[in-house]
Amino acid sequence: MTRGLVFFVSTACGILADQLSKFIITANLATGTSIPESGFFQIVHVHNTGAAFSIFRGHIEWLIAASVLGVILAMTAFFIRKKLSFLDTRPGLIALGVILAGTVGNLIDRVRLGYVTDFIRVGDFPTFNIADSCLTVGVIGLLLLYIVSSHVSGDTSENV
Repeated sequence: MTRGLVFFVSTACGILADQLSKFIITANLATGTSIPESGFFQIVHVHNTGAAFSIFRGHIEWLIAASVLGVILAMTAFFIRKKLSFLDTRPGLIALGVILAGTVGNLIDRVRLGYVTDFIRVGDFPTFNIADSCLTVGVIGLLLLYIVSSHVSGDTSENV
């Protein structure tokens, strides 16, 4: 599989999983309800007008602008990946692809609905969705790849 295809397939799969899961939740669970009603793990239907952890609640224009900037940055990273060797690997491209998927998945909700549908609640952690998971896993993956590539290449500088 070509490097570009790896990036775009991981992006498409992430967006599809995010939007399909949100469609299923919206179609089958009334807003504010959860399954089970209590417990450590719940599927709950909530509308988040903010960003992660509900910060910037009610500032949809700024969140849309930040998401568009995130898409631009992810696409720029894809096109300059040859200069960042850790990005020009299959794991790097997948990580970058799922970051883009998470950004686009929540951007679709914000533009279309004015809020993001969240539905996964674990313990006291804020409710989140597949797009949030894609962003988190992708960023952690890129950080780990950067750290590993810095040590392998012998770069011990503190510059990031």
